[in-house]
Amino acid sequence: FRLREIEHRKLTRDAFMRDIRELTNDIVGKAKHFHPDEHMPDSEPFGQCPKCGSPITERFKSFTCTNEECAFTIWKTIAGRLLSRDEFETLVRDKQVGPLGGFRSRKGKRFNAMLKLSDEFKTEFDFGPNGQENGVAKPDFSSQEPLGTCPKCGGRVFEFGMSYICENSVGPNKTCDFRSGKVILQRPIECEQMQKLLATGRTDLLERFISRKGRPFKAFLVLTDKKDVGFEFEKREPKPKGERKAKTPAPKIDFTGKESVGTCPKCGGKIFETENSYICERSQSPRTPCKFRLSKTILGLDIPKEQAQKLLTAGKTDLLDGFISKRGRPFSAYLKLEDGKVGFEFPEKTARA
Repeated sequence: FRLREIEHRKLTRDAFMRDIRELTNDIVGKAKHFHPDEHMPDSEPFGQCPKCGSPITERFKSFTCTNEECAFTIWKTIAGRLLSRDEFETLVRDKQVGPLGGFRSRKGKRFNAMLKLSDEFKTEFDFGPNGQENGVAKPDFSSQEPLGTCPKCGGRVFEFGMSYICENSVGPNKTCDFRSGKVILQRPIECEQMQKLLATGRTDLLERFISRKGRPFKAFLVLTDKKDVGFEFEKREPKPKGERKAKTPAPKIDFTGKESVGTCPKCGGKIFETENSYICERSQSPRTPCKFRLSKTILGLDIPKEQAQKLLTAGKTDLLDGFISKRGRPFSAYLKLEDGKVGFEFPEKTARA
């Protein structure tokens, strides 16, 4: 409309550009002073502030004490990694949490670390007692139970900082170099799995390792010929050459007695929960089956039944934390229905002042 006015000489170019500049300045000014916490509701108060004892609330970008006179705040994003509520509660309760994976340095390199709450109630990284590892003093393992026998030298293996290590691999007179990280490719390795690795040479099949390309995968941890820790993948039977197997029809799913999760956004049928997904009852139809399917795990994040129900009824979930991108970076997003398909909707970013 304004350009048409210029065309018919009812508005000058200078006046038009002046209005554009004023509009741009207005938008930029609002963006600079926009604070998401002021436009999104806080969570119900929970827990206890470690500084003053008041309840804590979860806000858009932080966990903050409800006492206005108390300055306790922990940012939810630390070194590119989103801190979950469970992790925050552990940090406040135990003064430390981890080891955690998925952090990124200023140069973009991934690293693992423990988070600690300092005496000033600030978060700090803890990479383990490196001073002792470098020969200043041998650590005292007398209060710990060993996890097993070192496969290299026969010594005892203990938890130590960010690693599982042989007792003979630390101190001034090191004679062994066996160690394994407590977090491998962003996946925490439980003590029980390390015990099994040391006892049998192999863990259970472990899921949710994240490759360098950001893809989740599953594998066994095994002891290699050199007695180091390595990966072993599930064996797949090779397909015979020149033969094509006829596709075996998938077994029909019986939904009798099951409770519907919601209504299918594609065909109006009922959605039911299966082992790995939420699917439409008409997916079992022999003719033109409905293809709607919502996976129960999306980019490494489990989708609770309550969020699936909310997606089907309201068209959108709550803001979900813990998705892992193809590049291995954690992010938050809503799941949203659009034309019968499930996609992402991202929260608005705050413009920097």
